[in-house]
Amino acid sequence: MRSSTAPGTLQSARFYITFRCNSLCGYCNVWQDDKFKGYDELTLEQGRKILDQLHALGVRYVDFTGGEPVLHPHINGIVQYAKSLGMATEITSNGIRFAKHIDAIVPYVDTMNVSLDTLKPERYRQIRGVPTLDRALEVIRRIGATGSGNLKLICVVTRENVDEVPDLLRFAQENRVSIYFSTMFEYFDEQDTVRDMNRTARKLKIVQTNGKPADGGPGSGSSCGTGAPAAPVALAAPAPAGPTSSEIAEDLLRLLYQPFAVINLHFRKYVEELDPTSPTDCYANKRILTIGPDGRLVLPCYHAFDNSVLWDRDLAELVQDEEFVRVRDEEVGHRSECRSCTVFPYIGLSFSYRFDRYFLYQALSEEIIKFKDRFANPVHPRLTPDLDALHARYADLERFLDTALPVSRPPVSEDHLYRFDVTRDGGVTTELAAGEIGLAELLSDHAHEYCWDVQRSPHPWIRLVYRDLMPLLRELTEKGLVAEADHDATVGSLYELQLAWWQAYMGRYFRGGEALDTSGADEVVARFLHRTADLLPADAPQSARVREILLHAGCVLGLPPETLASLAVREDFPEANLSAKYLLLVAPDGTLADYAALLPPEAAAPLLAPDRRAEPSSDEEIARLLADEDALDQATAERLATALRATTADRRAELAARLLAHELRDPARIRARGEAIRGRAGVRAAAAG
Repeated sequence: MRSSTAPGTLQSARFYITFRCNSLCGYCNVWQDDKFKGYDELTLEQGRKILDQLHALGVRYVDFTGGEPVLHPHINGIVQYAKSLGMATEITSNGIRFAKHIDAIVPYVDTMNVSLDTLKPERYRQIRGVPTLDRALEVIRRIGATGSGNLKLICVVTRENVDEVPDLLRFAQENRVSIYFSTMFEYFDEQDTVRDMNRTARKLKIVQTNGKPADGGPGSGSSCGTGAPAAPVALAAPAPAGPTSSEIAEDLLRLLYQPFAVINLHFRKYVEELDPTSPTDCYANKRILTIGPDGRLVLPCYHAFDNSVLWDRDLAELVQDEEFVRVRDEEVGHRSECRSCTVFPYIGLSFSYRFDRYFLYQALSEEIIKFKDRFANPVHPRLTPDLDALHARYADLERFLDTALPVSRPPVSEDHLYRFDVTRDGGVTTELAAGEIGLAELLSDHAHEYCWDVQRSPHPWIRLVYRDLMPLLRELTEKGLVAEADHDATVGSLYELQLAWWQAYMGRYFRGGEALDTSGADEVVARFLHRTADLLPADAPQSARVREILLHAGCVLGLPPETLASLAVREDFPEANLSAKYLLLVAPDGTLADYAALLPPEAAAPLLAPDRRAEPSSDEEIARLLADEDALDQATAERLATALRATTADRRAELAARLLAHELRDPARIRARGEAIRGRAGVRAAAAG
């Protein structure tokens, strides 16, 4: 039986609002293939209607692309309406005719992408088939001058333009705009191949049968705006010898900590390790709805477009259409051409739903991007990172992720974030966590939609740093309560802090972590905690929250209680219970009372009675969920995890907090689960002695 598309499953939409384009890019077949010609385009009223239906389906993010989106006569009103519905919006343009749309579009999009692969007019003409580099550069400068802060340049790096990467980065830095450097996407064919625009294009005639194209070959294409290449039809002469794709990828990695450069580590790793014999974990029309210019649902995706379902009913009905469901369940990711596809907009979303090594690389990337966009780029060029030292530390972490961390098996169900197994005595083991986790933790993880709220992961504390700690420190600086030089020095330490935190955390809590020497990392983190705490004015309200975040970090790592004494927080704070749980896992015997003195009384209570067994819970829902914990079997655990994934968004955080509170009613059990973690620390201490 095929599964249906449940409300809320489709969270994103790629809206190919037009297939028309004003570029003639050699790597794109949209302007050449007849299959992309002759489509009606939505009126403003129809555009609003389809956005209403998307919103009702649960879609909260819309990427407007094409073709060239601004060729659509109602693009301004459609984008503005999407934003009025509260949707996150993104648009990608080649910039050629965007100048007159700046005021009408830029304030209404969260991300404004402009493609820029070269700064040389003749090379631009060769790549894009039109002599309009000057227009694109002028649009970039004008959007930057608005101060919107949402502009991003997209540069696809190939053998033809790799020599320009330093100049393109310099251009981005001078204009204070981020530039995303990517190796070429592969759309079902060889990479780094460009079509000869003067040769005859393939003719694909699509015959409509009951609203569905019936006789078309598998095609591929890309928005000229995205700058991403498509499968070649007629190839130009072989490119001159130059660096290979892997060499280009290594060169781009050297830009990881450069101001204004954006490097996606997870995409790099995915392309590097792609297995063309295995199905692709693609979310086209699973979580990302693909919509054509006339509202049709494009199947199986835009790049392999040879089928569709016409928009002749509400989208809620269309996503239950028999043909839509068949293609989604049987073809997406499983076709032969899918197995070598690296179309990141469709595949990239899957990384947020599988807690594995690719997700960890994604978290690393996102943290670096947040540090740059929010803190490092604004102070450029006052700070100059030690690139050699950072790359050496990153290489150590990458080596651990690639060689010591276990290879994750797929979950037994698409509804699960990771693979887990129930042991004979009812314990729960996962692919990555050292030792066992409890049923409450398993359910807490699966009460969330994505991996971003998985409890046993290094990224949640770094998220507190860029969401809360650094913005609060900036407030104190703007008020003159923290010196500008001290703020900048803290910004300058963030990359080192991130790498040290990940090493210290994974060395404690991840399988294979014994391969990591955490002593130096602990010192870096402890130094950051104390240096930041010393900056805080005692009577400023922002200081209290910063101190809570610093204390939480020390508790998670189980840094010596005397090291954390000056950070003690006696009032309740959001992470207090989680701090207590981590201490029960990691703190050495005989130290729990000392740690309890650092926390609010309620959170400290389990530390003062670590041998206490489970108390009855007054929370009937949680007690019912965990009723089988003492005699847990695999089927029950899988059923409960699946059920929790259906939790509504407004209950997720509250339910996770209640599960954690229930777990702390049994500190002895948490303490027992941490035995392997504490043993690992003991072995290190003995070796150091």
